[in-house]
Amino acid sequence: MPDRVELFRRIERQHIRDQLSVLSLQSVDGLVLRLLSREGQLRQEDIVLRLVLDKGAVARSVARLEESGLAVRQVSDQCRREKLVSLSPAGAAMAEKIQDILDEWRRICLQGFTPEERTQYETFLMRIMENVKNFKEGENTNG
Repeated sequence: MPDRVELFRRIERQHIRDQLSVLSLQSVDGLVLRLLSREGQLRQEDIVLRLVLDKGAVARSVARLEESGLAVRQVSDQCRREKLVSLSPAGAAMAEKIQDILDEWRRICLQGFTPEERTQYETFLMRIMENVKNFKEGENTNG
């Protein structure tokens, strides 16, 4: 029998991928748009670090988003080699659509859960994320 977490993650990824494709976006594009929506203007390198993605994948995504009018890329005043990326108004509207997709997925996943169970779930997720963050920080200092 497949691992339940892995099965859930595959179904989740497929659902989100399908929903994003209707918007003509790839998964990484959705991640970049959501991050920029939350954080505002970022260096391309910061996007790579925050999303833990390959530089090339982020560069291709930012280029697609810029080409489709969802993001704006400009050279930093402080360092000519740095590219600053921000959302265009169309990108901000698209980020809201992506949030709607994620909210709907969350609603699907948590239907039938009591408020207490939802709180417990969030607590578990925060603890898991803290464990993973600590692991990655230790990996980066030891590697």
